[in-house]
Amino acid sequence: MSKRIKDTYQKHLWAFIAINILIFWSIFVYGTIDFDKIKLNLCEFASPKSLVFILSPIITLVLNGIMSNSVKETIVFWKIKNRLPGCRAFSHFAIRDPRINIESLKNKIREFPKEPDEQNRVWYSLYQQYENDEVVRGSHRDFLLTRDLTSLSFLFLVIFGSISIFYANSVVSMYLFYLIIQYLILSFSSRNYGNRFVCNVLAKASEDKWQLTNHPT
Repeated sequence: MSKRIKDTYQKHLWAFIAINILIFWSIFVYGTIDFDKIKLNLCEFASPKSLVFILSPIITLVLNGIMSNSVKETIVFWKIKNRLPGCRAFSHFAIRDPRINIESLKNKIREFPKEPDEQNRVWYSLYQQYENDEVVRGSHRDFLLTRDLTSLSFLFLVIFGSISIFYANSVVSMYLFYLIIQYLILSFSSRNYGNRFVCNVLAKASEDKWQLTNHPT
């Protein structure tokens, strides 16, 4: 059985969590970002004998599971309804990506759906045919990883940012700015990876020969 995509990047999530916690700890304990202490603590966290290292899978699982997938998607795309890029797969992405053979794609699904929910359902049917393709799986992983990083960065912004507002000094202000920028960068990155994921599935489907027969005419 192939490894679940989420299992391939848990260590990346833990590294992100550890660094953010250590930066927060450094600022509010030492009054500055002490990179030497952060590096030392990271080395201790990475030690197999460390209690934090032993608990890291649990900490990562809990923090990443605080938000549902729908909430994570809202945090990434800033939309409540029809937030996934698959909802615009045929009305937007299919006609803008030069790799996608429109005529071939129309022959496979007979007619492009117009409603966002239907677009996402048809796109997902296409995805299921190619989920193990190297390019599709890689872009799916990139999207899921950046989506989870974005949700964690938002969580840190809310928790650590709320604590920061009680401290009025330049270091804390810079730290709050860092939390905002971190969230925005990851959010935009995740959107781009999500869009690329949708396009990669469409591009793969448009070059293959099978037909989506379960889509209504």
